[in-house]
Amino acid sequence: MKMKIHKLQIARRLVQIAVVLLLLALPVNARYANYVAANEIDRHLERWEGSLQGNVLTLFDRAYRALPGGEKERVGEMVRDDEGVLHNTQAFRGGPWSAEIAHVSMSDPLAAVESMVARKHVAKVVVISLIVPLIATLLLGRVFCSWICPVGFLLELTDKLRGAVAFLEIHPRNVRFSRGTKYALLGGGLATAALFSVPVLGYIYPPAIASREAHDFVFGVFDRAEAGQFGLWFGGLTWMSLIIAAIALFEVVLSRRWWCRYVCPGGGLYSLLGATRPIRVKLLEPKCTHCGDCVVACPMGLNPMLDRMGVECDSCGACISSCDDKALAYGLWRTRKRATEEVTPSGTLIAK
Repeated sequence: MKMKIHKLQIARRLVQIAVVLLLLALPVNARYANYVAANEIDRHLERWEGSLQGNVLTLFDRAYRALPGGEKERVGEMVRDDEGVLHNTQAFRGGPWSAEIAHVSMSDPLAAVESMVARKHVAKVVVISLIVPLIATLLLGRVFCSWICPVGFLLELTDKLRGAVAFLEIHPRNVRFSRGTKYALLGGGLATAALFSVPVLGYIYPPAIASREAHDFVFGVFDRAEAGQFGLWFGGLTWMSLIIAAIALFEVVLSRRWWCRYVCPGGGLYSLLGATRPIRVKLLEPKCTHCGDCVVACPMGLNPMLDRMGVECDSCGACISSCDDKALAYGLWRTRKRATEEVTPSGTLIAK
């Protein structure tokens, strides 16, 4: 099978990398804001000059000072405007679990639903934070899993490692489980939250774990700098990181994309919310030669060749990239005959 890099695949990788960088940048942003508020930023920049922490803080300081309101004139020179800088830092907070980007609040639907179920109260602020994620999910389906989720990106990389292991003639197993497991876990978690008024799924949901671990890692690095110890340090991570590591190891050795296919309660919720999505991967049957390349390429274990994807498809586009016949493309779902459908040069499926 010869894989081609689709333009949308390139865009997806860039988005995934940007999310990982943002996941690390948000706690740095919080630490920078703390130093500015405490009037300690200049002291730290001077003391930590040339170190990793100092270089990162310098980068953030220059970026915020370049924004409108970031500087003011004093005695004939431009200096940092602490009030303006602090205002701008408030536009970027949180992580993939719950974040505020450019003053737009967004929450993972699982976080919002579990919070409302546990509190038995629908808060206006939570509903507002759901607007953007819900619109995206209702239109595109489970795209959070393949475009945004940082752990999904990590598990895609472990899938490549699984392929490398197979290349070395070490054949990993591929145990299959019921796809209903994630829906059972979702229902059980929400029922537990309702019964005990405690949101439990957030403790095992990888994006939530990744957000907390990124925060602890970054804060641990800066705490060491304040103690005169510099460089990277992974001691700030907690045992929760072992959950993600265990999932990755399990997938490499025993079951390809086990978590995303069978277990993830967030993926289950996204699948249900996006069940009637209008934009999805479509099969142009007259062009299909039934080579099976798309079936092999699909990380979710679905069958694009027979147009059997349903709610589980996360629109990652791997099947499109693998199809030399251009029989698969992103397009609007319409109840029209496939014979009247065409693929544009850009790879989009349209109905004539």
